[in-house]
Amino acid sequence: MSNFPNDKKTFLAKLDKSKKGYIDERIASLLNVINSKRDYYTTSSCSGRVYLWRGSGKKNETEWLKVSHDLIDEEFLRSNASGLVWLRLEDFILHVCCKDLESANLLLQKARRLYKKSCILSVSKKIIIEIRGSEFLDLPLYLDNKLLFSGEMNWLVNHINSRLKDIWKKTELFHQLVKEIKVTKKRK
Repeated sequence: MSNFPNDKKTFLAKLDKSKKGYIDERIASLLNVINSKRDYYTTSSCSGRVYLWRGSGKKNETEWLKVSHDLIDEEFLRSNASGLVWLRLEDFILHVCCKDLESANLLLQKARRLYKKSCILSVSKKIIIEIRGSEFLDLPLYLDNKLLFSGEMNWLVNHINSRLKDIWKKTELFHQLVKEIKVTKKRK
């Protein structure tokens, strides 16, 4: 593998290239804990979000109309955009570069207590693991400004907010598990 400490230093010095442009405040302390450990550094993250979108659903063919990483209200769900407008809730996701397979496995063991779908994404140039929750909601909400959802909007808002709170509680539990990870002994 490459020079992990140098790669880590170089990567963490780069500017945030996410759509949001900055790290979610809600998970900043978790990222700090991971990045403070010699064998890991975070490469991307999201604390969970809800957004209105339209397009094909493919990353480069999707227009985000509204995005929130916080609790929402009924106003958030209002849209006058043309075409088919979707409502999406996405869970916590985190990508972590690991020094070696041993450190990747250790972090995955902690993550899988809460996030069963976590896995190793790459081992070719860098060892990257993905830690992700499974909360997901995708709902067609409007078609040419006509509301498609026939239920109570207040119920939908409460449902989404409840799921976001569950995501954040689980993230806090994961934060505590990551704190338990001990730094590996220096290998020869």
